[in-house]
Amino acid sequence: MRSFYYLLQLLFAGLAAAQCNTYAVANVTGGFRTRQFVDFSTAQAGQSASTLLSNNGFSISDWPVTDTPPAISHTFVPGNVALTNGALSLKVNAYSGSGNVIGAEFSTNEEFTYVSVRTVQKSSSVPGVCEGNFFYKDQVAEIDFEILTSTIFQSSLACVPPGIWATTHPFKEGVESYSETFPFPFDPRADFHEYRVDWTPGIVRYYLDKNYVGQITQNVPTVSGSWIWNAWSNGDPCWSAGPPTQDSTTLIRSIEIYKDYTDTRTGTVCNV
Repeated sequence: MRSFYYLLQLLFAGLAAAQCNTYAVANVTGGFRTRQFVDFSTAQAGQSASTLLSNNGFSISDWPVTDTPPAISHTFVPGNVALTNGALSLKVNAYSGSGNVIGAEFSTNEEFTYVSVRTVQKSSSVPGVCEGNFFYKDQVAEIDFEILTSTIFQSSLACVPPGIWATTHPFKEGVESYSETFPFPFDPRADFHEYRVDWTPGIVRYYLDKNYVGQITQNVPTVSGSWIWNAWSNGDPCWSAGPPTQDSTTLIRSIEIYKDYTDTRTGTVCNV
């Protein structure tokens, strides 16, 4: 039944896209001029993830991230971003006990200033993984909506409360990051759910399955940057935990991006 409603959503969204000049978001002055929708629900295992992502303006990461011990460095490799039946897969390898933890990442080639991003995702059931969904600009600014698979419903030690993490990073000396955690109204490992971030001037709003869960007004970026999705681990007990002892798979069924923000609504206005 969920799949049937998802197909209806795709149909109506496609019809609306052909008629809209401004996409209006609740509680936001103005709107967005452009909608981009990437559907992985018809993908088949063995098809080229690199080709599909490239054709839609994304690039797959291929580089190491160095951490300070006792945290473990990790590496993003192209082979861990793959198409499976009905979804895009982000894999984190079971840790061998030596070397880097191997994970997966891809990002938009385009940079945005203000955007609404809706990701339909099913989380991994393997503990010890960070599933990232975030805006980033070169150690200048960051907006996160992240799932830690070890602390979905329970805390880890005294440093990681349960829930999904919303964070803004200013990357300015003397200015701290600001975070909120929102409790899950569902089990993100059991099915696909929509994770939405609305970034507009002065505020970032967060939604789960179209339901508003909270907002941040501190450290809201004003610069352009890319949107990134990843899955990784560094063994930090006060963040990702792990590393995983078995292969972890995060699945993404679709990505919807509303971009080209304007403070004036014109033409045919569609509420999204």
